[in-house]
Amino acid sequence: MQARATVRELARLWGVQESYRDTEGRIRKASDEALVAVAAALGAPIPEAGATTREVEAAMGARRREIWRQVVEPVLVARDGVLASVLLRVAQREASGTARFAITPEDGPVISVAGDLDVRHLSAMAGVDGAVHIQIQVPVRLRLPTGYHRLEVSAAGLSGSALIISAPSRAPSGHGDRLWGVFAPLYALHSAHSIGLGDLGDLHDLLEFIGGLGGSLVATLPLLATFLDEPLEPSPYSPVSRLFWNEAYLDLRAVPEVAASDAARAALEEAQRRFGIPDGPDPGWVDYRAVAAAKRGVLEVALRSQGGTDGRRRGALEALAASRPALDAYATFRAACEHFRSPWPCWPGEAAAGRLGPGEVPPEARAYHRVAQLLTEEQIGGAVAGTGAALLFDLPLGGHPAGYDVWAHQDLFLRGLTTGAPPDALNRGGQDWGNPPLHPDRLRSTGYAYPIACVRHLLAHSGALRIDHVMGLHRAYVLPRRDLAGDGAYLRYHPDEAYAILCLEAHRARGGAGALLVGEDLGTVPDYVRRAMASRGILRCYVGQFATEEEGIAGPGLRPVPAETFATLNTHDVASFAAWWHGDDIDQARDLGLFTPEQAAGQATERSAAKAAVVVALRRAGLLEGGDDPASGEAVFDAWVAWLGRSPGRAVALALEDLWGERSPQNIPGTTSEYPNWQRRAAHSMESIRCMPMVVGRLQAIDRARRDGMQP
Repeated sequence: MQARATVRELARLWGVQESYRDTEGRIRKASDEALVAVAAALGAPIPEAGATTREVEAAMGARRREIWRQVVEPVLVARDGVLASVLLRVAQREASGTARFAITPEDGPVISVAGDLDVRHLSAMAGVDGAVHIQIQVPVRLRLPTGYHRLEVSAAGLSGSALIISAPSRAPSGHGDRLWGVFAPLYALHSAHSIGLGDLGDLHDLLEFIGGLGGSLVATLPLLATFLDEPLEPSPYSPVSRLFWNEAYLDLRAVPEVAASDAARAALEEAQRRFGIPDGPDPGWVDYRAVAAAKRGVLEVALRSQGGTDGRRRGALEALAASRPALDAYATFRAACEHFRSPWPCWPGEAAAGRLGPGEVPPEARAYHRVAQLLTEEQIGGAVAGTGAALLFDLPLGGHPAGYDVWAHQDLFLRGLTTGAPPDALNRGGQDWGNPPLHPDRLRSTGYAYPIACVRHLLAHSGALRIDHVMGLHRAYVLPRRDLAGDGAYLRYHPDEAYAILCLEAHRARGGAGALLVGEDLGTVPDYVRRAMASRGILRCYVGQFATEEEGIAGPGLRPVPAETFATLNTHDVASFAAWWHGDDIDQARDLGLFTPEQAAGQATERSAAKAAVVVALRRAGLLEGGDDPASGEAVFDAWVAWLGRSPGRAVALALEDLWGERSPQNIPGTTSEYPNWQRRAAHSMESIRCMPMVVGRLQAIDRARRDGMQP
């Protein structure tokens, strides 16, 4: 194998970390094989396996030439509009005279400025092909308007271009500082009119219910498009696209074409008869494939009865296509999935390469997907209107490898790699999440057009955005597919550029009303990530279950809730409060083989200590009386909610199902066929929830606690 130092240098040139610190504080070094495979996937001219030292050295030379011949970085950030200087790379012998810059703003005349190529501002130098190249910081001292601007540079006989992201340095903060809300998966909600799963009408009812009680937010799992036929993958964190909606959530009663068609209304009644959800102790599980097919059948009957689309729909579709340029390509892709009945890498010729014309797919299927996106877009906007509460949407880390986004942007995704997590105390073999990572260089060369579109899509209708696995803005653990999850390496991204985009888009959200940003920073996250979040006004996550201290400063207790946080008792990936309190999750993990009996016993001992710490903290705060019996957990839950509510955390959200003591999970990480994740319906209908004294009383209590504002 080639010299280790040579491999490490090649990895560094491609932004691949040679080592990382694990959850136990130890330094872990990536294998040479993993580093070479990741560099090759990124574009290093080298075989993925069996590379010789000479081949690695040649690849290093090629990468150095590529870097040093780049006159200007492809992306620059002007925080709060300030562009103090521009870094240029030129041959030393040419480093004299003037550099000229022309900036074309989003809106407004071209801005021209010049700066001296002064070697006193030299920051680095390197020999490339027998010539010395240098980096020079050229002062420009510009204050730019907010937006995405184009920069053209000419210097020392060379030229280059870049995107300038001129963004506020911090996310919006004008939504108040004592917000509260609830979390509920939309598929789990149901009402007397639901067809198989919760719909956007149910979401509107929940927003109206929470807003009427003084709440500000309703958080839900991603509502993005998923595969609900072949393949069947209902996970909201493996979407077909992060640019389009899941039309299975349509409220068909609110579709004008359905209301206007006798045949469609009859089909709707039949679908409700077949897939209506009983309001009882066991409402069952979502059958995505059957429900999606039934709802599509109703909508297709309605569209056929209207001659496809009427004039109003054609105009609205043209407007949507203008705002979402990928609409036609997405509809064509979904129609092709139905036509070929196989993942896109198996499609013939040009279709697999991402080139597919509308005439090559069934026109009815393509038309359906166009209209379905329009209807869902309209209903999501309508779900929020007039409710007094805002939506909190989730931005998933990635997408399904057989999905539209990977097909349409094949150059952006590293298809030879997958993302995951290195081995830790809970997953000794590491994790492979299956979705391909994005290519850092190609993101920059395309001006981040794809991630900007993803963020805009969600912020069009949401008052807050949670960034899943926020550490992914900084680095991603990537795995060569042939290797085990334990043998990967961290790939670096450009976090300043990602944060600038998020802050800019959050300020522009909802016509300038703005949106909060929340970063999912749970688990072992380096301190520099949290410092970066804090400097940009992005809320951290505080989860009560993870905040117990057996030996804090004042003895057992709970870590305080910091001000700039989004605080909850749990998440969709961990047990409900009642299940946590009674240890159901430990028993279930043991029964599923996720824990050995010895591990389960150890977890039970730790859980007992954590529960005791909670009780001590709540009694110390005067929220749990000595006479209260904590055995059932009811009094502890109410006291803990009050403790969270009175904290300085910017926002507090309660899991809706915790309000009636639900003990079954919605998702068990680490399982696939072992447990039906993302399918369990809520135990109560929306009609019942709104009238349950326990639910209403607890929501009124969190509202009072938020208004009291007392620090426990």
